[in-house]
Amino acid sequence: MKKNILLLLFITFLSNLPGQAQVRKRSYEKIRAYKIAYLTDKLNLTEDEAQKFWPFYNKYNKKMMQLHREEHFNIKKNILKNGGIDSLSEKKSKEILKKIQLIKQQQHEIKTSFHKKISKILSFNKILKLEISEHEFNRKLMKKHRGKRNKKRS
Repeated sequence: MKKNILLLLFITFLSNLPGQAQVRKRSYEKIRAYKIAYLTDKLNLTEDEAQKFWPFYNKYNKKMMQLHREEHFNIKKNILKNGGIDSLSEKKSKEILKKIQLIKQQQHEIKTSFHKKISKILSFNKILKLEISEHEFNRKLMKKHRGKRNKKRS
């Protein structure tokens, strides 16, 4: 109960951050707060587990987001800069695929290392719940985003 009240206060605080120019950052922080609340609820973390878990998770999540951004935005920008996929040479396509494979490999290594580290904090059951809960959260977020986009088009 006490944990839920703290999370609610935290979410309320983040949703009221000032600054018109930082709308995107606020949106990111809002989503991040919802994710923290969602995962905390799904994992049913004890206070001790939460104190040890969140610093590891935040560091892990930051690395994964950086790689995701690199894969999706930098590679996409590179493809567009070269005239689109159909305009790429075989050599350039091979380079881009190698870069994607390297990023996927790095993501796998980071996730494996993260699981190894948090297995000292959380049970394997909770680690599995984390994997499933992250996937569920992302699906819900995408569904909500699609709903907003469809409303704008109407």
